[in-house]
Formats: sequence, structure tokens, C-alpha cells
Amino acid sequence: MKNKSFLGLLLFSCICLTAIAQETTKPVKAIYVNADQNILFDKLIDFVQNNEYFILSLDKQAGFIQAQKPVEIKKVFKPNERRTLNFVIRPINENLSQITLNIRCEEKHWGGSESGHVYYYDDKGVSQNSDLYQNIWDELKSALVPYRQVIFTTVTTPAPTKALPAETTLNSLPKAFLKNGFPLLVERCRTVLASAYMTQKLLSEHTDIPGWEGYPVKLYEYYTGKDIKKGVAKRGLVYLLNPSAEQLATWIATTCWEVKQSTDTTYLYKLAEFIKRQSGAQFPVQGVVYEDMYTKNFYEPYIFKDGVTVYVADSTKMPTDKHCTDEQLEFYLHMTNADLKPNTGRYARICSTNRTQYYKNGGKTDVGDNDEHRNQSWLNVVRQLYQLAWLSDRNELMIAWAKEQL
Repeated sequence: MKNKSFLGLLLFSCICLTAIAQETTKPVKAIYVNADQNILFDKLIDFVQNNEYFILSLDKQAGFIQAQKPVEIKKVFKPNERRTLNFVIRPINENLSQITLNIRCEEKHWGGSESGHVYYYDDKGVSQNSDLYQNIWDELKSALVPYRQVIFTTVTTPAPTKALPAETTLNSLPKAFLKNGFPLLVERCRTVLASAYMTQKLLSEHTDIPGWEGYPVKLYEYYTGKDIKKGVAKRGLVYLLNPSAEQLATWIATTCWEVKQSTDTTYLYKLAEFIKRQSGAQFPVQGVVYEDMYTKNFYEPYIFKDGVTVYVADSTKMPTDKHCTDEQLEFYLHMTNADLKPNTGRYARICSTNRTQYYKNGGKTDVGDNDEHRNQSWLNVVRQLYQLAWLSDRNELMIAWAKEQL
């Protein structure tokens, strides 16, 4: 009898510990997806229908979908459930939307004679079980083709830097600046983007670039000026993810506010001018960037991946005369990290942030140093930080540079 009591207590303890473990992990209740609100609404309807949920309520204008389904729980001492999913889709901008989800759970209990099939549902409220939410997000990913990459508000991979302060947004800045100074900064940023010489001919837009799934990456064809050694213009192909003038101005303003607690044009325009000289606010996701950095009108090819200069391991893939062939240009658009030498360039677009600045700003991932050990982890960090910036009012790479240079 004592043994049975002990086993019962042990089993009860295990159940309690499992429940506590589930509750201590904060569920992810919101994701961002690079798609229009109307597109996501239709995708979610297909998702709940294909997964045999019964639709209780729809409101396309409000972006609201409510669907319900009974679920059989195959666990000892665990009653079956009825789950109600409440989806709300809110537009962030023309290419980005937020999906929030709440899951309401009701446990099924017998209320009378089992032979009479009398039962009732006990309302347990909104679930805080992180596994339930994660399962829905995982199932939803395959339904969001071609918008497969969803960006979680809680990063599920090791964060490359400190957590973003939620309170730091454009609206955190002085109202007088937002009314008078910000529009002027936006116009200043338009001149910065006007220097983006690689945005000559838009060939296509892609949301399926490996590592950049869901982001509106654009493929451009461009030509340099007449090269003094070849006597002709050189053709380039590059995938870019450039900010709009408003987004760039937002990053600059929040950077100066965080670093200097100021929106003085001394800081704002210094940062804007530096970005113009360094990159023209062009972020090369992948491809070739021609620059006449050392000799005027001698355009040398620099290969980029994830906003960083990289070095191709196979020397035959690089032009000996500094003039890339069409085959080489195509190779650069599809190369992987395995095609590269172990080291990468020092600087990250769009603000020429280096590894030392990243560390000083709290970066924890080992990305090597700025000298001989410039390992490829830098590519992953830059990609993640730029993707976070794309969905935010803050650009951590820009802030890292400004803390040392402003």
C-alpha cells in the first residue's frame, strides 16, 4: 500500500514538474511575416481549413480569424481538449505584417453516466503552454509559401547581441523633432539613396533567397562607368535589400538618440553623410560590387555575401582582368559559405561596422577579430542583425559604429 502511495506521489510530481516546465517557457504569441495583410488572411483561412478547424468567425477588414477543433490527448490522466485559435493580422508596412495568436483551451469531462455520453467542457482560459504555440507556428510555416521564413518576436536561435530595448522607437524621440526635424532628415536620406549606383535596373524580387526567406530582396543589373583599363563599362549583378528613405532616417534618428541623447543635425547629418560615402545605404545580400576605391575609374570586383566582403576559394571563379564574365556573375548569386575562404572582410554594410565595434556594443558571438582571424561567423551575425533592423526602428550595427565614432 505504501509502495502504491509512493508511486502515485511520484507520478503526480512528474506531472506537476512537466506543467511547471511548460509554464516557465514564455510562449511566442506573435510573429512577423514579409507579406501583405490580405495575402496572409487568405493563407490563414486555407491553413485552418486544411487542418480541419471549424471557422467560428471571420473579419477581413479587422484581420481577425477564429477557428476551433477538438483534440484527442493521448496521455494518461489528461482529458481531451477543444482548442480555439484567435488570429489577428495587423499591417506594419506594405511588405510586412504581424500575426498574433491566442489559444483558448477547454477540457472535456464526463458529467454524468458514461453510457449516456453526457459531457461538458471546462474552460481553462488562454493557454500559456509554449509548445502549443510553437506547434502552430511550425505548421503554419509550410502554409506561408512563398513567405516561408517567419521572424519570431522571441528569437529561437542564440541571439548575436543583447536584447533590443522595446521602448526605443521613433516615437520615443522628442515630438518637436518628429514634427520638424524628421521630415528634413527623410529628405536628406533620399539624397543618400540617390547615390545607390547599383539600383539601375530592377530584374526581379525574391523572398526565397537562402537565409533571407521572406525578405523582399531585389535583383539588380547595373553598369559601371567606362573602365580606364578595359575601355568599356563593366556589368554587375547583385541582390540588394536597401532601406527606404523613411526607414534609413528612422535608424539614423534612433541611433543618435540612443548614443548621444540628441537629435541635433550635427550628429544626424554626420551619420547620414558617412553612410552615403561608405555604401549609399546599399546592403548587398549577395553578388558583385564594383568599386574604383584605389584608382579612379578602374572598377575592381568585390564579392559580397550577407552585407560583408567575402573571398571565393576557387581562384578560377575570379576574373584575372577584373572584368567578371556572365558565368562568374551567376556563380556569385548562388554561392554558399562552402565556396568561400575561411576569412571574410572587416566591414559590415551599411555603416562599415567592424568586429571590434560589435564586441564593444555587447556582441557575444565569436566572430574573430579585425586582423588575421576574421572568421565566417561574422556573416551570420551581420545577417541576423540587419534582419532585426529591417523589422525595427533600431539598427544595432549602426549603433555599434556610432558609439565609437559619433
